Amino acid sequence: MQQTLRAFVAVLVPDSVAVFLRQVQAQLQLRGVNIRWVAAKNIHLTLKFLGDIDPSRVPEVAAQMDAAAGMIRPFSLAAKGIGVFPNLRRARVLWVGLAGDLDRLKAIQATLESGMESVGFRRESRDFGAHLTIGRIRHWTDAKMIGASLDLLKDAASDGFQVDRLVLFKSILKSNGPEYSLLHTSHLAI
Repeated sequence: MQQTLRAFVAVLVPDSVAVFLRQVQAQLQLRGVNIRWVAAKNIHLTLKFLGDIDPSRVPEVAAQMDAAAGMIRPFSLAAKGIGVFPNLRRARVLWVGLAGDLDRLKAIQATLESGMESVGFRRESRDFGAHLTIGRIRHWTDAKMIGASLDLLKDAASDGFQVDRLVLFKSILKSNGPEYSLLHTSHLAI
């Protein structure tokens, strides 16, 4: 019996943005919010979560990534803004938003979504919301305290960075956090 692999397509953030995100995490940690932090090396912008797939499907996924990437020229983003999912009263996921050329980001995500659907992957039912997950809230936390903590960081922004490739990762879930392995890279149009 062939094993499946857990896979997703993402945009990586450069080290300079990872440093900024670690600083955001440190500032929130000082405020006493009880959060399980995402390791900075694992922070990425997910464009399409594929779930558990048969390894034989990697070439068709790679082809759809190449097609989507080939239609968009490189563009710039920055990490900016902060929030929680689903809301302050039931906060579970802590995220940093994105600013910059969001139209190109949405275009490449929509093209990728359509391409993946054409080869049998289920279309995401929710609208694409570009964000970088930086932590998961472990226990009930006072909404006012979280709101006040986030309010202090609402205008924080990283330096801009260039998006010039998409990556396909295999994810192995471990007790100390996920471990990612690169399966494919698609470069944006030149």
